[in-house]
Amino acid sequence: MTLTMNRHGQFTVGLVGLLVLFAGCEKDKFTGPEAEVKKTDIKIDLPPVPAFDLPAAAGDNHSVKELRVKGKKLLDGVVTVKGVVTWAYDCATAVRLPGMQEKDVLKKIEDDPSVCERPKFYIGDAADTPAEKSLWVVDVPRPYNKLEIERLPKEELKNPPPDRCDDKKDPKKPTCPVYKVGDIVTITGEFKQSSTHSERNSDGLLVYKTMKNETENWESPAPTAGSGAPPGSPTTPPAGEKLSPEKAVKQHG
Repeated sequence: MTLTMNRHGQFTVGLVGLLVLFAGCEKDKFTGPEAEVKKTDIKIDLPPVPAFDLPAAAGDNHSVKELRVKGKKLLDGVVTVKGVVTWAYDCATAVRLPGMQEKDVLKKIEDDPSVCERPKFYIGDAADTPAEKSLWVVDVPRPYNKLEIERLPKEELKNPPPDRCDDKKDPKKPTCPVYKVGDIVTITGEFKQSSTHSERNSDGLLVYKTMKNETENWESPAPTAGSGAPPGSPTTPPAGEKLSPEKAVKQHG
């Protein structure tokens, strides 16, 4: 930068000096202060990585978490799971409207049983297991409803299929599954992604076969002769026995 004196005795700044001064101002304008980075030797103690080990299975029983985490290889097979009931479907609660009395709820169900969904419940490894981490148990046997008792043949009522049960024979020894929230149960069933009644879950669900309720000291009754097959349905012949042509035609015709 050069200074010159004019005729009035005043100093002036040359063009080159102005450019240099402007460039310096612009540099200071767009360049902020440099960050002060200081090195430190302080070590931070991080918390330990939580363990993701699956609960140990009791004998041949599987845990709910095991089936949810690595149960793909068990799909379409029969498994036994032990857990705690965390939720249970109740038709009367589901269909009850505000202000509806108990007798009105029962009448609504008797008049139209289709308002009820099929019995189902959830089990978890602990009582506080949330629903989204519980295992869905479906196709739970239910008693015949009023319309079925009135309309179905007596022979069929005596030999209910696997998804039906009858508690009127001996109230002290109920054949229908006994369960409520908080009960400890061991259930055997098919581990599938869908049931025969169109329930579906990509994480897997348990199609009910038998159950033991440790809390209520209840266990599924042993199957009786003829149970599980409606009258007129084909039966499997004993091993080594061949059906005659007449029987084969009757069973498939």
